[in-house]
Amino acid sequence: MKKREAYRAKSDSELIAAVKKGDAAAFDAMFLRWYPQVNRFLFTLLKNRNQAEDLAQSVFMKVWEFRERLNPALSLKNYLFVLARNGAMDLFRSKKILLTDTSVNVFEKAGNDSSEFRAEFDEASSRIQRIVENMPAQRQQVFKMSRYQSIPNEKIASELGLSVRTVEKHIQLALQDIRKNLS
Repeated sequence: MKKREAYRAKSDSELIAAVKKGDAAAFDAMFLRWYPQVNRFLFTLLKNRNQAEDLAQSVFMKVWEFRERLNPALSLKNYLFVLARNGAMDLFRSKKILLTDTSVNVFEKAGNDSSEFRAEFDEASSRIQRIVENMPAQRQQVFKMSRYQSIPNEKIASELGLSVRTVEKHIQLALQDIRKNLS
């Protein structure tokens, strides 16, 4: 118990260094410090408490699993939020969850850190918008119809004179572009 208390006073870089060496008490302190913020961030994106909790736990499992790769010189917060964002993007892709308009005011529900989350989300959303705007015209149109307007693939194919498979391929390539450029 004393070891856990001692780690609460440590900086993030000190925790990273200890976790990198396999120190479970340091990992517990890291988890207790950052899990609520990561979970809240994911909830604002996913709007599903169970999915957010599962994904937040997965983020910390990855931290532990790949602890040897941790770098104490880098920001733990940024590392955790990038893992969380990437996990959410994977979930969006696998579940075909719609990318929502960035003007949706979900961050007021996030608590005291809502302005910080809003800024991070707005930055990511702006990057996604720039990536989408730089896609080839047809891929961009298909992606926007699918993800921003919630139009089913069959209807997109019909409206644009494409096969359903071509529409699916455009969406797949668009999501790959987004993921690659956000990494």
